[in-house]
Amino acid sequence: MEIWRRYLEQYADHEGDAAAQALVAAHHAFEILTALARILDPRERYRALIDRRAAIFAQGRLEARTHPDRMLNAAFSLYNALNTLGHQLTGEDPEARGLIAAVDARVRAEVESAGPDGRVAAALGACFPLLGLVTIAADGAGELTDPIRQVERRFAEGMRAARSDRERLLGALYRMVEMTQLLALATDPGLRDRIDQVATRFREEDRAADPALKERNGFCRFFELCHILTVQVGALL
Repeated sequence: MEIWRRYLEQYADHEGDAAAQALVAAHHAFEILTALARILDPRERYRALIDRRAAIFAQGRLEARTHPDRMLNAAFSLYNALNTLGHQLTGEDPEARGLIAAVDARVRAEVESAGPDGRVAAALGACFPLLGLVTIAADGAGELTDPIRQVERRFAEGMRAARSDRERLLGALYRMVEMTQLLALATDPGLRDRIDQVATRFREEDRAADPALKERNGFCRFFELCHILTVQVGALL
């Protein structure tokens, strides 16, 4: 995919700047999730919504002047993308719609009084339950129910234990990586070896103590997993 080539080029352009590389990965994660939404929408029922959210992302990139503003735009764009996928994969299910609405109300309330890291943490924290919903929908046979619940418990425990917005941000991001591994596996069990390769790198790069390196690790692995599953869905459909 062209998205992968652009990701590698832009990542290399920012060699030595972990924060900028994290942003590159976050931007491309939104783009690949948007591509996934289009693949899953052959009848174009959601085309207007997908196009509108892509336009909001693009406008946000143009208007953002600082790194915190750029990361906030990326985080909420990821939230919008997962919100779209949640609607696509759960249809008219009332329980799913109720969850999506509750998450939306909560994140809007949280960002009103939060600082820069707090707003990004709120957006990623809202991404997680939507990602879980999408994973459950993809796991139609329920074969991954136990590992899904384990990641959900780690997310809840981490949010309770977090002592700062930065810890909340990283905790939500890391659980997103773990949940996306399960989503990719639910998409095609044959992807296990590639998923495991990403998971191994995720663990290796997590040894860094610098929060900026941890953030880069999380966003990069999240993008890579989303790219793997999107390419596979495109091949299957």
